[in-house]
Amino acid sequence: MVPEIPEIAIDDYTYDLPEERIASMPLVERDQSKLMVVDAKTGAISHHRFYNLPELLPPQTLLIRNNSKVIAARLSLRKQSGGRVEVLCAQPLEPSNELPSALLARGSTKWKCLLHGRNLKPLMSLSASVVYNASPLLLKATLLEKGAESTVCFEWQPKELTFLEVLEAVGKVPLPPYLNREPDEQDKIRYQTVYAKNEGSVAAPTAGLHFTQAIYERLQQKGVDVQELTLHVGIGTFKPVHERDARKHDMHAEQIHVPKQTLLSLYQHLVRQEPVVAVGTTSLRVLESLYWFGAKLSRQQMPVWRAKTMNLEQWEAYSLSQESAISPVQSLETVLNWLDKHGLESVNGSTQLMIVPGYDYKVCDGLITNFHQPRSTLILLVAAFLGGDLWKKVYHEALQNDYRFLSYGDASLLWRRSALPSKSA
Repeated sequence: MVPEIPEIAIDDYTYDLPEERIASMPLVERDQSKLMVVDAKTGAISHHRFYNLPELLPPQTLLIRNNSKVIAARLSLRKQSGGRVEVLCAQPLEPSNELPSALLARGSTKWKCLLHGRNLKPLMSLSASVVYNASPLLLKATLLEKGAESTVCFEWQPKELTFLEVLEAVGKVPLPPYLNREPDEQDKIRYQTVYAKNEGSVAAPTAGLHFTQAIYERLQQKGVDVQELTLHVGIGTFKPVHERDARKHDMHAEQIHVPKQTLLSLYQHLVRQEPVVAVGTTSLRVLESLYWFGAKLSRQQMPVWRAKTMNLEQWEAYSLSQESAISPVQSLETVLNWLDKHGLESVNGSTQLMIVPGYDYKVCDGLITNFHQPRSTLILLVAAFLGGDLWKKVYHEALQNDYRFLSYGDASLLWRRSALPSKSA
């Protein structure tokens, strides 16, 4: 915990969400969802449809989206006694703790998993068998260590298959638990963004679910620059804040990848003072983390400069903010210099950044996001973005106007109080 952050009573960040307001299924058309536009500077709120987005963003906006792809990380396995155990693959351990490499493992792999089942004991063996490409596939899972997150060793035949192929054959889409239903064939398509390509998430970056290719074409025609990054969404996204003081909440680290082209585009927009809009809280957390990474580099500490990965701990930004007055432009310049020094074409690493009320946003002017669960870290992030108690007015307005909530729900376009002035189309 960082003592400079005042106590955050999570009871101040809750609201009554009737179950019938949770969208259990996606709309027939992605872009037919409602879109609430909120200007934190004036407090103005207006109501639109998501297909109106190109008219609502000014030309020369930089729109940054998360291209992570959801993996079929939920497995239904059997004990030798016949009982079922649900296994959610959360974090790779061996042969690599990096998701892209771990998913390409052949023959065996070790992961941290969430388990749901009775009488689970260390060294217990679980299994599943299916037909894959007209041949039998046998998956065996051995419970090595039991805990809140258990260690599981997976082995399979044929061992020539990658673990990603095994998951695609045996696993299911890990829908959020609050949907209270089994995934169907439609979810395989609709619980992915149309631009998803880098496998590794156990939950969709849901703000992106509203986009269609047609919307992106209209955005580009208008002069909006669309760039990509990757944050693999972890199981922490489902984790409510149980502590009365949110400062005691433990954020999961999530793996990130930012191409140099995205960094260059971001740098140019910051120099020209053109609006930067994040598609989703995941994109926003990466962009803000990049600023703090640049701030760390600017302190000229050799271990940070020598490292070839970026890592940001949960409260590190708040400590750095007291020591660093570096501008966003200077920060991005420093990150680009670091890339060139190491001959890298992307920033890779992880972030644990937890954004809470009082956080000083550095990079993002706008945020496209859905309506989130009460008592969640995402509500804290939105409250910080809008400032004061405006988030309460926004959520009340959404409930009064029949907005659909959570992953398959409707969207909002939020402009923060100190956003760039050019916010009209």
